[in-house]
Amino acid sequence: MELILKTLIVASLLAFSALFVFSLVIFAVHHRTGGALFVPTPRPMLAALMKAVDFSRFRDIRDLGCGDGRFISAVEKTYGTTVTGYEINPIAFAVTWLRIRVLGLGSSVRYADFWNRDLSGADCIYCYLFPDVLARLSEKLDQELRDGTRVISANFPLPGWREEGILRAQDTIFDDPIYVYCKGSHT
Repeated sequence: MELILKTLIVASLLAFSALFVFSLVIFAVHHRTGGALFVPTPRPMLAALMKAVDFSRFRDIRDLGCGDGRFISAVEKTYGTTVTGYEINPIAFAVTWLRIRVLGLGSSVRYADFWNRDLSGADCIYCYLFPDVLARLSEKLDQELRDGTRVISANFPLPGWREEGILRAQDTIFDDPIYVYCKGSHT
């Protein structure tokens, strides 16, 4: 009985410590993310995207707010094309960094704020960001990207941009839209 009690106490302390560290991280990055939470792209959405878009034709793919790196690994595993991800949440960054290393991928993740990065060299941009930042992102992409650059936004449309197409996963739970744009024909 005493061993079980000690085990429960240690497990509780470890759980509390993990939640405390997680809370500190969220607090530390809140001012940079505007409160946006990490939400992974559902696997059915990724499968639909990998089936519909030929990522092998792109030379410079960027994932803005790459979270756990699901998009990065899906693209490289499916098409052999590397992706550069940007992430400012240290936990999500660490998960992506580990995923890339464990899977032996050639892609990269940068612990950096994509708002401060020049995206003009990209020929494909992927994002799963919330509506409160998409208006600002639309302006940044409009200013920096070359005509012909593909922009893919999961779940939410880019304000002021006309989509080239809307993809959907054929799954009753994850039927959220994936908006595909082409810079230059987006207005």
